[in-house]
Amino acid sequence: MQTRNIDYQEERVYAGTRLIILFVFTLSSFIISTDIIQKIPLVRLVLGGMILLSLAYNAFIAYKPDMFVTLRKNVLIFVDLLALTLFIIIFEKYGIYLFALYVLIVMQSSLYFGARYAYTSLASASLAWVLLYLYSPYWHTHYDIIIAFAITALLTSLFSIRFIRTAEETETVLAEAVMEERPDEKNIFLASMPSREKYKEVIQDTVKRKETFSLLFISLDKFQIIRDKHGDQTAEKIMEEAAKRLKNSANEDDFLARLGGGEFVIISKQKRTFLRKYLKKLEESTMGACKVGSINVLIKVNIGVSLYPENGQTVLLVSKCADDALRAAKESSSANHVIYGNIQ
Repeated sequence: MQTRNIDYQEERVYAGTRLIILFVFTLSSFIISTDIIQKIPLVRLVLGGMILLSLAYNAFIAYKPDMFVTLRKNVLIFVDLLALTLFIIIFEKYGIYLFALYVLIVMQSSLYFGARYAYTSLASASLAWVLLYLYSPYWHTHYDIIIAFAITALLTSLFSIRFIRTAEETETVLAEAVMEERPDEKNIFLASMPSREKYKEVIQDTVKRKETFSLLFISLDKFQIIRDKHGDQTAEKIMEEAAKRLKNSANEDDFLARLGGGEFVIISKQKRTFLRKYLKKLEESTMGACKVGSINVLIKVNIGVSLYPENGQTVLLVSKCADDALRAAKESSSANHVIYGNIQ
């Protein structure tokens, strides 16, 4: 199973590319005068509205990546094809240059969103062609062009679906082969992490040597809710993914341990002047969408930070400060990490 949400990343790429294309089309529309196309101001207005919708869409998938996934993708495809049909009706004979966009939208949506969205885009395109035939006197008499592009879009969809299905089958075969060679790899990673007992030994030894360090208590947000809703196996896989992300983003000389449940700890020797930048890197690298089978979950962390020896010169005191900071981070609505000295 691939826990990184590839679907989410593909959606972000598609949404970003779409926004750029809309900006290009909007700027290009100002080159066309009303002498050529009388209703060009309406085209600009629709394009402006689509840009605002696209900006809202990008913001939504950035902050609510696991909500209304299927609905938002279908709505985006439907809006694009409906707007394209409106433009072709307005442009009349010049609209023939836009017909290729039907094929492009159908193909791109299926490649970026998945095979099932090829059916959605094709159904929406079919509705658009019917509207074009019924409500445009010009295209009513040029129905042969509509049919030609409809056939092209259909063949493109079938090709896209076949390509995606083949790629998925190949990926499944490769994944199964890897799992046969390393059946216990996922369990090994969590099992190999230092435990709470090892963490106690390391922090006591570090304090004895009076080495300056930052203590980070890290908690997966709403982890118990995820466990109750999706079960222990899914929760363990999500925790494993979070652990891997933390491991990849931590410094080489950091000590990372698993405390239990959805909690981790890092003893970091990061210099104080770069601590905030370091915390930001941890957050950006760890937080994000995670896919476990058909379940999409947003990994979010809360971090409480205390400093040794500033916030305490014993293990008990510096740990208590980190725990207080973590509690403040969980209660905060605007910050994912809290440094003990900043608690009001």
